[in-house]
Amino acid sequence: MTINPERIRRDIENINAFNATPGNGITRQTFTAEYQGAVNYVLDQFSQFGATVSICPGGNVRGRFCGSDKNVPAVMMGSHLDSVANGGQFDGVVGVVTALEAARSMVEDKIAHRLPVDVVIFPEEEGSRFGRGLLGSSIWTAILGTDRLSSIKDTEGVTYLEAMARAGLKVNDNRLLKPSTLAAMLEVHIEQGTVLEKRGHRIGLVEAIAGIQQLNITLRGTADHAGTTPMKDRADPLQAAARIIIAIDEIARKTGPHTVATVGRITCDPAQVNVIPGRVRFSVDVRDPDKKLLESAVAAIHRTLQSICSERRLGVDFDRLSEAEPVVLSAGIIDLLEAKSREINQAPFRMISGAGHDTALIAELTKAGMIFVPSRDGLSHCPQAFSRLEDIALACEILLAAVVELAA
Repeated sequence: MTINPERIRRDIENINAFNATPGNGITRQTFTAEYQGAVNYVLDQFSQFGATVSICPGGNVRGRFCGSDKNVPAVMMGSHLDSVANGGQFDGVVGVVTALEAARSMVEDKIAHRLPVDVVIFPEEEGSRFGRGLLGSSIWTAILGTDRLSSIKDTEGVTYLEAMARAGLKVNDNRLLKPSTLAAMLEVHIEQGTVLEKRGHRIGLVEAIAGIQQLNITLRGTADHAGTTPMKDRADPLQAAARIIIAIDEIARKTGPHTVATVGRITCDPAQVNVIPGRVRFSVDVRDPDKKLLESAVAAIHRTLQSICSERRLGVDFDRLSEAEPVVLSAGIIDLLEAKSREINQAPFRMISGAGHDTALIAELTKAGMIFVPSRDGLSHCPQAFSRLEDIALACEILLAAVVELAA
């Protein structure tokens, strides 16, 4: 069994040619022209190598390499092609191109397999367009009903369904993912941290994925003149937001050793120099691999919101944008990946992922595993993010060996 590192390199370059911000990182929002260009590149590869293409609920894309048996569960592998604004060139892309290369290698080497092998692209993993991460996999796994898609909008007011239609993605397979349709799920991904690099490992095997709760907080006060309104008479939501954000940081630090919380987006209205804001919105992203600690942190944030807003006479809306529970991945799959790693003289490092991944949702339906490759300096979601081709190709070798065994 052979893979072609040069072809992987070309795949990465060709996919990243579809980019809204050339010279300033990768920006490829779900269902935009850039996104669909990248998807079409993969679809062309599917066509060249004989895969059957399906557009599944929510715009999930599947290329199926059929096995010798029909009506049997499939071995799935893949990742996402959407990006954050001005992100890195490897996030998600590595998982798609390694899955693609593994499948192409099976075709070229005429490796017989009984189970179908699926290469998939999950849309809106990052949540950068529609404000909810893991959206495509949430739809495909029925966590989020398709009836909700007409109410999910981007910042321009375009609904998820409208954007999908404009991209030319028409669902031709309405079936949802079920345990009976899946034999396993495998995903290669960049680590997005420094664990592997610091420990000198080229391969990481993910044992668990942290749970995530993403919140949207709206504070409602009174817009007033900056010069004529005494301090004691103000209902200033931006001042309250500043105190809440500081408190969120403190809550995360005190909850548990792996608890993290981030306020990544904030807007105020009206945003004028001489006007006290009347409304402030901000996001909160809370993560922990322990469900109880995750819930404890979110509950503490909610109590802090209520206390500060009551004290300052503010209205508050607390909305959960998305939620992914902590997930323990399959011990059997991890053992298989470790065995395949050691067959090529690699000692993988077992670890926890602090980042969320679509595999976390698929793992509720089938046995699943993830392979990490190092990120230089731990950088991710930025133009400077970098992972070595040699490490990506190594992960692809391990992926291929595991898929061949699982699909036999």
